[in-house]
Amino acid sequence: MNGISVIVPSVRKTDEVPRNLSSIALALRNYKGPGELIIMADRSLESNDFLKIFARQNPCVRLEESKIHIGSANARLEALKLAKHSIIVFTDDDCSVASDWIVRMEERVSTFGVVTGNLAANNQENRCSQVDAYIDQMRMKSVNELGEVKYISFPNFAIWRHLLPEIPFSADERNMAEDIDLGCRLRLAGIKIYFDESIIVYTQYPTSFLSLLRRKIKHAKGIAFLRANLGRENCIHLGLSESPGEMFFRWSNLALQASLTPLQKVYWLMANIAYCLALVHYDKKFLNQGL
Repeated sequence: MNGISVIVPSVRKTDEVPRNLSSIALALRNYKGPGELIIMADRSLESNDFLKIFARQNPCVRLEESKIHIGSANARLEALKLAKHSIIVFTDDDCSVASDWIVRMEERVSTFGVVTGNLAANNQENRCSQVDAYIDQMRMKSVNELGEVKYISFPNFAIWRHLLPEIPFSADERNMAEDIDLGCRLRLAGIKIYFDESIIVYTQYPTSFLSLLRRKIKHAKGIAFLRANLGRENCIHLGLSESPGEMFFRWSNLALQASLTPLQKVYWLMANIAYCLALVHYDKKFLNQGL
């Protein structure tokens, strides 16, 4: 059926979630075609849970309760099975969007087939949030030698359903980077990704240095898992074959040149060290496991 299905896995119980979901529902109402917001709750829901209240207040919402703690990858895959429409839009429950977000994403998908947008920090005054958002923005802008976009980001991504691979991404709990996994599968299938820097989703980035380090270590684990599964030739083709040392020097150089404060550059450099050390560890671990 022509229209838009927005998929949002939800596990958080923070005060921001209802506001974020309300912004998504508003953007969907401003889209004149048929649409649905599928919220896959990755937790148990009591009768007075705010997600149930939100679903009752918004007719476009389909609230589904998954098995407990199946993870974001499985939650997205379960929601995808339920989606009715021909355009699939992904975001997260810690993201807020503009009122014209769905309209603009639909326009880009109708033209390009696959679109990923930009990201910014909800808390733009927080130094750690600024650093992590800057890193993501640099990553999203990266292209290969042919000028093709390399990455997608689930907080701000849309695609024609028929372009999705049969298995969009691995649901293995070690896959901490399912959006990069899907981006790799699309590129291996010869499907080009369009990046629109002007379509911005505001998301919750780490607000402390420790949480920044944890996020980088988690991301390194996801990249190592993908590298182990893709194989050497595909990694080279996709630009994922850099050694941790090469990656460290490249990203450290970017950190030193970034338009950030000296303290934020230190945060980035230390996060880069944590990321690359974690990548060494997980590359070796997954190789020994024979993935």
